[in-house]
Amino acid sequence: MYLLREITAVRPYEGGVECAVRAVRCLELPGTPGYLTGEPPDGQGIETTMPNLPELPVPPLDPRGFVLRVAFGSEDAVRITLAPEGARVLDEEPGWLGIVLDGGQGYGPAPRVRTADVASDGGGRGTPETVLQTGRLRVRVARRPFALAVEDTATGRTLLRTGERLRQVAGFPMAPPVLAAEAGSDGEAGTVLNLELGPDERITGFGEQFGPLVKNGQRLRLRVEDALGTGTGMAYKPVPVWHSTSGYLGFLNTGAVVTADVGHRRPDVLGLTVHDEALDLWVIGAPDPKDRLSRYTGLTGRAAVPPLWSLGYWMGRCRYHSAAEMNDVGDTMRKHEVPCDVLHLDPDWLVVDRLNCDFIWNTERFGDRAEFVAGLRERGLRLSLWELPYLDPASPRHAEARARGYLVRDADGEPAQVAGTPTPDGRPRALLDFTNPEAAAWWQDLHTDFLADGVAVFKTDFGEGLPDGTVPADGTPAHHAHNLYPLRYNGAVSAAIAARTGRNALVWGRSGWAGSQRYPGQWGGDAESTVAGMRSTVRGGLSYALSAPGFWSHDIGGFFGPELTPELYVRWTQLGALSPLMRAHGLRPREPWAFGDRALEIARRWVRLRYALLPYLWQTAHESAAHGWPLMRPLGLEFPGDPVAATVDDAFLLGPDLLVVPVFDDGPGPVRRRFWVPEGGWTDLLTGERHTGPGYAERTVALEDMPVLVRDGCWLPRLDVDAAVRSTDDLPDRPWRLELYGTGDGTGDGVRERAGRELTGFDGTPTRVRVEGDTVYAEGSQPFAAHAVRQGARR
Repeated sequence: MYLLREITAVRPYEGGVECAVRAVRCLELPGTPGYLTGEPPDGQGIETTMPNLPELPVPPLDPRGFVLRVAFGSEDAVRITLAPEGARVLDEEPGWLGIVLDGGQGYGPAPRVRTADVASDGGGRGTPETVLQTGRLRVRVARRPFALAVEDTATGRTLLRTGERLRQVAGFPMAPPVLAAEAGSDGEAGTVLNLELGPDERITGFGEQFGPLVKNGQRLRLRVEDALGTGTGMAYKPVPVWHSTSGYLGFLNTGAVVTADVGHRRPDVLGLTVHDEALDLWVIGAPDPKDRLSRYTGLTGRAAVPPLWSLGYWMGRCRYHSAAEMNDVGDTMRKHEVPCDVLHLDPDWLVVDRLNCDFIWNTERFGDRAEFVAGLRERGLRLSLWELPYLDPASPRHAEARARGYLVRDADGEPAQVAGTPTPDGRPRALLDFTNPEAAAWWQDLHTDFLADGVAVFKTDFGEGLPDGTVPADGTPAHHAHNLYPLRYNGAVSAAIAARTGRNALVWGRSGWAGSQRYPGQWGGDAESTVAGMRSTVRGGLSYALSAPGFWSHDIGGFFGPELTPELYVRWTQLGALSPLMRAHGLRPREPWAFGDRALEIARRWVRLRYALLPYLWQTAHESAAHGWPLMRPLGLEFPGDPVAATVDDAFLLGPDLLVVPVFDDGPGPVRRRFWVPEGGWTDLLTGERHTGPGYAERTVALEDMPVLVRDGCWLPRLDVDAAVRSTDDLPDRPWRLELYGTGDGTGDGVRERAGRELTGFDGTPTRVRVEGDTVYAEGSQPFAAHAVRQGARR
């Protein structure tokens, strides 16, 4: 293992500087915390006067050269790359792994960077430094001993600093700034970045993690896995992106496994271990986390607004076994007057359907595909089809793909075998190699006839099963390939849908990595049908929102586990109705009539409420596409100055103005629910009850109810939904109704009313809306009801 010790040379580099770094061999002390090199003890800061200092083995210096590059992409974003001399990353463009888009130019105009060498910063470091500064950020690179710090010049805050100050009693460093491990027997190197955590600093993010939203005290292994649920400690969509309450977003541009130790081993250390020889860290500094997400998604891509129908109600089951069964579900949905837009069909549409997708339609079960899709469309329904990127040797497509060289190969040149998911019969499934352009095009072409027949969307399931040690066709290093596989898989299918339909693409993906937000949507995997499963699902969505913001959802009712109670089904349906996307799905029936008359009545009311709120969701979807913000938002995203809001992971905001408070319970009786209300005035959407924050509120919530609070100042567009609404096809000609919250009381809100608002209509064009008195004036294609409705005026 090597410890980076000193900067030996500094030279100009585009947008910043490049430094030569000398590293020396070190060892981790046996039986006690700390690291030791072969340098003189006093030069390492060791307390040589300690009376019980033991005799210690001294490693040879064996110096090694590294390269550090510090380059600004904009006033508030800096890229810090550190690698051994000659490492591949030093010769590659930022987008070489397919995560960063447009060559890394998504930050905006290149800033003017000032560079200076100083003897000391006057703050006690007492060491020569190279200081780089833009209008917003300052980076300090200490020469010897090597250290890094990033500061916000506007606020005067230190955003991050390496952990050189953290030592044990004998002076041995416990968190050296950077440690580099040589490749072991598995050929995998490792680079450790140790950052000192501030006394009140909280860390969030790291993708779809199902534990508490604030990651302090946790140790996370960021490796894409078939997590087999939401309570196993694994993740379908880990993302090496995090936020710090000190005011920055960190992004590791890598496909390698990352271990994030957030004060778990050392209470004051954020330790980031990248299982790669290089560290490619991007730091975006801004006090507002929404600004940070805009910068980050400008770099890695944003989701386009999916079709309106995708925001409707989806119904699925594992599995529907025939066309007759699905048509009956559609007919019963219409009989019970429950709006629905999509029916999902899991693998029974295939002839060979066990962990295989070869696009060979099962006519015995589902008849002619075009006729089947047309029959659903007559019922106002669209078809979603399951797929995965694996091929069974029992399928004729396997032999075709193997002969053409389209399968991922192992180090021996043989087709690699799916790992991590048990196969039902022991046959080794192969994986399509999406790094081979011809293979990706072949896979995309297999979708063509399905899309031509009217299939609306594909559920891109799995993608977590690429084994280690493969040899991708494009030369992607093996240790990057596993985590990048789902990004490439979902990207290929999204591109196929967009190219063959001419509309914004939508998939329903389970696995993901950094950049996956640009391929909407995703869902939270196989949650257990328990209160704990529902609770962890919400946490996963909130954590994912901070790292891959966009369109995320979950299986209403959970996918597996104990028989779902009608009451938990109702509570989960309420949550789903106020989620970015809404789909019920599981191993057993999830149709609302399967849970009794009371559950059906309540579920129907909440599904209708969702359709009534689609004008608001439509605005939020366009806001997300424009700015890179999630639809489902942790409270801290909208209220970053509220220390309590930053920790809340049992409630969320849908868009900027709806506070959703799920009820985690599976019993029939009323539930006492305590929840945090952020600053300002809020009105319950259903009861009209008023709340003022910041502070806790408490309510007794009947099974029929769930707290949904609307923020003062909100112009809430909605429409009336009755029994005649079967799907979103019935909505475009219906006038929107405008509800104004917390206005009309002489507090100055009337000025904003006269200024008006611009809303995006269902046809995608803007309509300018203003209110005078109670009259609505709309200029544009979207029809509005003539009178505004005022709600929750301040008292």
